Amino acid sequence: MKKKCLIIIPGIPYPPVDGHKLKIYNLILILSKYFDLHIITISRENLSDKQVNFINQNSYKSKHFKLNTFKSLFRLFGSIFSKIPFQVKYFSLTSVKKYISDNSKNDEFAVLNLIRTCGYIDILKDKSIIIDMVDALSKSYLKSNKTTSSLIFNLIYGIEAKRLVEYEKKCLSKADLTLCVNQKDALNLSDYGEVKWLPNGVNEKLFNYTEKSSEYNNCIVFFGAMFYQPNIDAMVWFEKNVMDYLNPNIKVIVIGPRPSSSVLNLAKKRKNIVVTGFLNDPYLIINSCFAVIAPMQNGGGIQNKILETMGMGKVNILTSYAADPIVGAETNTHFIVENDPLIMAEKINEVYLNPSSFIKMGEDAAVLIRNKYTWDSYEKKLISHIKEIKDE
Repeated sequence: MKKKCLIIIPGIPYPPVDGHKLKIYNLILILSKYFDLHIITISRENLSDKQVNFINQNSYKSKHFKLNTFKSLFRLFGSIFSKIPFQVKYFSLTSVKKYISDNSKNDEFAVLNLIRTCGYIDILKDKSIIIDMVDALSKSYLKSNKTTSSLIFNLIYGIEAKRLVEYEKKCLSKADLTLCVNQKDALNLSDYGEVKWLPNGVNEKLFNYTEKSSEYNNCIVFFGAMFYQPNIDAMVWFEKNVMDYLNPNIKVIVIGPRPSSSVLNLAKKRKNIVVTGFLNDPYLIINSCFAVIAPMQNGGGIQNKILETMGMGKVNILTSYAADPIVGAETNTHFIVENDPLIMAEKINEVYLNPSSFIKMGEDAAVLIRNKYTWDSYEKKLISHIKEIKDE
């Protein structure tokens, strides 16, 4: 008989159209093989029928809580003079706490997805607690505070980073297991609790994706959720610092859901930038382009989309901020790493003019991802770590 596990998610895990949804979607599919899941979702949106079906198919019990805008703003206002991170206050609902107290007595394990759900950690003391932390947001926000193009996010990152430093330590000390996708974060946080490095995986179907279109042969692609501020910052930086030095025949295609006004304005400014928004199959364009870029200036964890495009055998041109978390990858063997915008442009032009010289780089990248970054590998390591909790 399966043991029961509660999982609290700040969002809706289906459909898996961005990095967070993709991760939690796969986590649910994996955990549901070994546990009877009790899924709590907290979001500003109502659940669609398809989302309800996905959750019901993978749980023995579930409950969705819709965030009330006025009450959420009130909680944020009330946290101005608090030491608790804004995002934790935003997702900490009295109704959720009451529901957990009344309905989770049979759940032996509890998974808290992201630090923002750790406002519930104190009412889960009777369970084995796993924090699916992903990355150390405090470190990420400190970096983002210096590099973001948004004045509003600059202010938020500065305040939130200081709060997160202590809050992360406090929560880690209360958890039985904390999971990080970034190896350096896992090592740095290990002084405060039981922290394991567990990188995300790639859908193995992408390894055999073959569709192509010659229409995109002269294109480079940026791939990611375009409402996510680090992705926005990356494209704003690239347009400002790199675009003027590219071969004029090169077109930049930005693929990802809910592009911000800043990103949409880039396409209005330059004819050789195309913003697609969400695509049901973005991989046709990705598989057809001559290279993928990820000029990240901030953010955290591992960019799932980099792993996916490497797994497809594409040449990736990255900043060191994007490349560093990918353990096992080597510069000029598995991808190109360049922080200087002029040299980055030269590298992109070189790949465009001499694509055959970089075929082996794409092949080596694909081998690395197939060997180290699959969801099957993730599953084996995750279940092993959870069994260690049982054995203690």
